[in-house]
Amino acid sequence: MTTRWTTLPDHRRWLAREADDLLRLFEAESVDPEGGFFVLDAGGHALRDAPLREIHATARMVHCFAIAALGGRPGAMAIVDHGMRFLWERHRQPGGGYAWGVTATDVPDPRLTGYGHAFVLLAAASAEMAGHPQARRMIADVTPLIRERFWEEAHGAIREGFDADWHETEAYRGQNCNMHLTEALMAAFEATGDETHLAMAERIAELIVNRRARENGWRLAEHFHADWSVDRDYDGDPMFRPAGLTPGHSLEWARLLVQLYETGGRRLGWAPEAARACSSAPFPTGGTRRRAGSITPWVGTTVPPSPSVTGGRSARGSARRMRCRNSTAIRVSRHGTAGSGTLPHGT
Repeated sequence: MTTRWTTLPDHRRWLAREADDLLRLFEAESVDPEGGFFVLDAGGHALRDAPLREIHATARMVHCFAIAALGGRPGAMAIVDHGMRFLWERHRQPGGGYAWGVTATDVPDPRLTGYGHAFVLLAAASAEMAGHPQARRMIADVTPLIRERFWEEAHGAIREGFDADWHETEAYRGQNCNMHLTEALMAAFEATGDETHLAMAERIAELIVNRRARENGWRLAEHFHADWSVDRDYDGDPMFRPAGLTPGHSLEWARLLVQLYETGGRRLGWAPEAARACSSAPFPTGGTRRRAGSITPWVGTTVPPSPSVTGGRSARGSARRMRCRNSTAIRVSRHGTAGSGTLPHGT
């Protein structure tokens, strides 16, 4: 009988070491004593003159260090608490919702985005599972916003976002925020037992993967019109909405589909086939496995990786340079490790 390499002790140690490297990187200089977390440069050093704190970075720090706290990492819960307080006291707005970009004293970017609220739910759910005393309050606060403001029942997915007064600003619909919401909804289901979270995650997967990706030969469309028809001509934004296809998102969906299949008691019968297809479909048009994160236009040619991909590589490189001799293993939870694709500043 052949042993799967993913179950080998050496592989598990490698995963723990990778996670430890990344946690050490962000522990070193990320925490801003005045609130939130500093952005890091390519060398892993805090950009102390950059006061803007974007919500996805704050929430991802909470998520990553909540996983570390579950593994017993010393100091991890203090970082979770630091991030949770900043989410509640600065990102959360008096009129409801969590602003995209804030400073210690101002709200320079008050947009209310589906992407940002997905990560607030993920942070709160992870913090709840790690035992943070205020996590359940945040879950109770953000859940109705997602269900009542963002969710479109007719389609089974969320809108992209609103301005500060909850006016929808564009007809665009995006795969990316819904993919991350799927991850967050599964975490919220685990944290609370609320079946509605799981049902919403399954509906998103049904729309984006089982319908839209399947009908496009398992190529995962990123950009859609308001009726959720594919927008192949969308020009894109280099960070969060790159034009064409983003093969790395297919790999993320492959993992999410396996998790969704297991979390739902294997009732999503189409998920294993789709996970296999998503894990292999990007490579014929997205280059080799080494270049799996490349942006790929619909015509099938590849272009250089997006900043989010190169940023992830840079973070891992900085982490390795900061590696200490005695690594501390953390538990690899059902959501992965802190280094399993959820870097604070990625997509």
